[in-house]
Amino acid sequence: MSYILGNPPFSGAMVMDDQARESFGEVFSDLKGAGVLDFVAAWYWLAAKFIQGTPIEVGFVSTNSICQGEQVGLLWRPMLDRYGMRINFAHRTFKWSNEARGKAAVHCVIIGFSTRDKQGKVIFDYEDMSGEPQQLTASNINPYLIDAPDLLLENRKQPISDVPLMRFGSMPRDGGNLLFTQEDYDEFTELEPGARKWMRPYVGSAEFLNGGWRWCLWLKGAAPSDLRGLPNTLDRVEKTGSFEFQVG
Repeated sequence: MSYILGNPPFSGAMVMDDQARESFGEVFSDLKGAGVLDFVAAWYWLAAKFIQGTPIEVGFVSTNSICQGEQVGLLWRPMLDRYGMRINFAHRTFKWSNEARGKAAVHCVIIGFSTRDKQGKVIFDYEDMSGEPQQLTASNINPYLIDAPDLLLENRKQPISDVPLMRFGSMPRDGGNLLFTQEDYDEFTELEPGARKWMRPYVGSAEFLNGGWRWCLWLKGAAPSDLRGLPNTLDRVEKTGSFEFQVG
């Protein structure tokens, strides 16, 4: 065997199903904090172990998040230090569109790595993410996919300067009970027309990148008397409360 090539499933850390999460946990049983990694990271980890002591080269199409934010230090530091991986070519972020109806475009990278630190490394850079890349030579390709030393920002719980501690970022934490697709909105408001008063357009990252919007139950200022006549809305509120209790 000379090459391992693949297009692993695109699934973020927060949206894995139970089966995927169980198998993911088995793969990363020896890496603390792996729960924030995308599902595709498991393929990198297993490949790095498999090619130890061989000249096998690996190339994976991946979501670009594997080279961004907290995932870089968590995944790539042991990939580099423990398993001796070296990135020998990379396609920076490009848009991979699926022509199937309702399928959003995904922002991808392609990373080629092995245990050998090859000469003549190449970075493919996309000025237009939907266009053709330009080819750049590099002396070293680090996990941020730039020609630079392997300096990685790793996760830390304390700020480096005198600023307030941030415990949680900006993210819906409702268990999906207060958010609606357009189809869900139409069905819900037909069943309970009075809920329209409390609906607001909602734009998340998917809508921002690909267009459109969802809807959100926005109950600021709603009195208990307002909800008594909206049993389905009240049910959503109660389910949100139960979710918050479960996740803490």
